[in-house]
Amino acid sequence: MRHQVARLLRDAGARVLFFERPGYLWTPAQPVPTLVEPGIWLTHGTRIFHHQLRITSTMQWLDALLMARSAASVTERWSQSGEFAVINFAYDALFLRRAFPGRKILTIIHDDFESQSRLPWASHIAGTLQRTCRDSDQVFAVSDPLMERLSGFCKPELFLPWAVEPYRRPPVSVVSRNKLLFWGYVDASLDLELVEKISDQLIDRGPDWQLWLVGPTQSRGIRPSIVERLASRSNVRILDSRSLNDLPIDEVLAAVLPYRRSGITNAVTLANKSMQLLARGLPLLISAMPRFVQAPFVIRMDDSGGVRAAIDAASLGFTALQPAIEAYCADNAPESRLAAITRALQCELPRSSPPSR
Repeated sequence: MRHQVARLLRDAGARVLFFERPGYLWTPAQPVPTLVEPGIWLTHGTRIFHHQLRITSTMQWLDALLMARSAASVTERWSQSGEFAVINFAYDALFLRRAFPGRKILTIIHDDFESQSRLPWASHIAGTLQRTCRDSDQVFAVSDPLMERLSGFCKPELFLPWAVEPYRRPPVSVVSRNKLLFWGYVDASLDLELVEKISDQLIDRGPDWQLWLVGPTQSRGIRPSIVERLASRSNVRILDSRSLNDLPIDEVLAAVLPYRRSGITNAVTLANKSMQLLARGLPLLISAMPRFVQAPFVIRMDDSGGVRAAIDAASLGFTALQPAIEAYCADNAPESRLAAITRALQCELPRSSPPSR
């Protein structure tokens, strides 16, 4: 979502300074902003400790002090002392007020960071999350469970993903649609047992039916084990990351989100790439994610009907579901999210001329 927000603001006429993952004292990153796309400059701050390891207040204070100095220095030079606002995606941005005094700060909490703790406890994460939200002028949360979690110490607003591209009505014929598509991280979050059940159901439907798993893998060593487990299934294809434009979307019946239950998926209201799939007219076949949006085009694979019933529902209802999908995409257009951001920041978008390079 960070990249989507940056491009949303850029397309609205703003100049965007995007802080990517920070460097560390022993591996410093290049702080000079680099123009990476029209209207978007990329830079890095500097930190001392990995965010999972800042378990004491002293470690947090030292890290925030260094990050504040590096972020403020880079930003002031880049902005040429012009007006700017801050949109933060880090749960542990304790440096914000020190680095950007007097600036409007919007924090977008886009993940359940506490459930991702690799330590036996997460109290340090909970504490920094609270302080970051309290230091912000407005807080957005990307799901209902996160809204509930944050409501104990701030007043968050729901901020769901949006349709980056407008809805495209697909060809009405369902006859040639013999593929199911997973488009996301091919990673440990997948429920491989469910993937195998989907494969079995497609075998029953005929030799031309396929399940495509398309996307990168974040966790080291996970992809080979997934490939090995599914190697004997000739109707399952695992492909590297590519855009929807490079895939035979007119042959896809539905998008599948075969996730396993976890703290992360329990916090999902709308998966980040769902809107892009809906914009192509694809119903969503989902599992886990008990708080996912409820809509006619969201069909569960883990209820009493199971995988077979979900695929049948997508096939029989593909054409009838299109008006609901089109309306949902229209209700979640980029303009609605841009309006929410500008309203939260209570200012016009900065439109000063580009700085000299």
